[in-house]
Amino acid sequence: MKNTLLATTLLLTASLSAGLMAAPAEPRDGSIHQRGFERMAEELSLTDEQKAQLSQIREEERARFQTLREESKARFDAVLTAEQRQKMEQLHEQRREQMQERREGRLSRGEPCNR
Repeated sequence: MKNTLLATTLLLTASLSAGLMAAPAEPRDGSIHQRGFERMAEELSLTDEQKAQLSQIREEERARFQTLREESKARFDAVLTAEQRQKMEQLHEQRREQMQERREGRLSRGEPCNR
């Protein structure tokens, strides 16, 4: 029972955190996020001061999430064996490839891409 719970938790956490812990295959310019921010700013009629404050909050949160991803990876690595870490990285790589294929498929069909 304990092993099943541990395995389930590990697989769930690995699958949910794959995107968070994975380094992007190519650098992101943030243009989609920026466009979303600009759209929100326009809809809310934000002042330049509010935009600056919210941009600062976004940058701080981005840094916090990056730190959290790094800490989580270190904690996972401390628990897993070398073989398990290698297998997890393979799973992450497969997931990255699948996500990239989906993005490319959406772009070729003219659909919006979430990233």
